[in-house]
Amino acid sequence: MAQERKIVSHFDSQKEYFENSLGREFLFTATTGPYEYLLGALSGCFYRTLVSFERKGSWEKLEIAVTGIKRETVPTTLEKTILDITVYNANEKDEFADLARMASEACSIFQTISKVSEMKINIKYED
Repeated sequence: MAQERKIVSHFDSQKEYFENSLGREFLFTATTGPYEYLLGALSGCFYRTLVSFERKGSWEKLEIAVTGIKRETVPTTLEKTILDITVYNANEKDEFADLARMASEACSIFQTISKVSEMKINIKYED
């Protein structure tokens, strides 16, 4: 059975945000709006997909900074999307690179965005 995900967006003169089924609020502000949430969704999907694969190696923590560059012409979809991944204390760096490639192929949001945007993944290792 397919899993359904739902958010409810609220917009008034005091606040702009969306909430999930648990009531957790995510604010829309001058610096956090639709594209920030799209990029946040991409990073979350990518991470969850990556950790779903079996692996031998491990790492202490992972940060994914996502940059989206929008087209200047209408529709202003993303033209280029960059995932800068920092992996801390990875003991299997080659394996991690393979996992990232596999995640890019299996992550549904990555694949959806890739239909309109050039996708790039940069991996940096910190020990």
